[in-house]
Amino acid sequence: MDHRYIASALPHHDARKVTSIIGSLDDRVPTLAIDGVELDIDEPARKAVIELLRQLASGTAVTIGPVDELLTTSQAAEILGVSDTYVRRLADSGQLTIEMRGTHRRFRLEDLVRHRERFQA
Repeated sequence: MDHRYIASALPHHDARKVTSIIGSLDDRVPTLAIDGVELDIDEPARKAVIELLRQLASGTAVTIGPVDELLTTSQAAEILGVSDTYVRRLADSGQLTIEMRGTHRRFRLEDLVRHRERFQA
C-alpha cells in the first residue's frame, strides 16, 4: 500500500491567508486544532505542520511519506525532479543509496531528501 500523499500548492487566496498567519507567529509554535478540537501534539509535530503549510503557501507541491518507506525508481525521479534514467545512473554510480528487491532498485525517502538538499545548497 502506498503511504505517500502529494499535496498541491494552495490557491492564491488561501496562500495569502496562511502566509499572513504564519508571518504573525514570529518564532512561536502555535497550538493546532482541527474542526475546533485542539490537537495535543508535541512541538516538532506542530513545527512540521507549520512547515507543510509554509511550503504549500509558497506555491510548492509537497510529498508526504514515511521516512523508512521504499520507493520505486519512478517515485524517486518524481521527488528529485529528474528522469528515471538519471535516477538509475545515480544509483548505479553509487551517488544514491539503493536496496535491491530482486532485480528492482528501491530508494529510501530520507536518502532522496538528503541527496536533494546536498545539490540545492
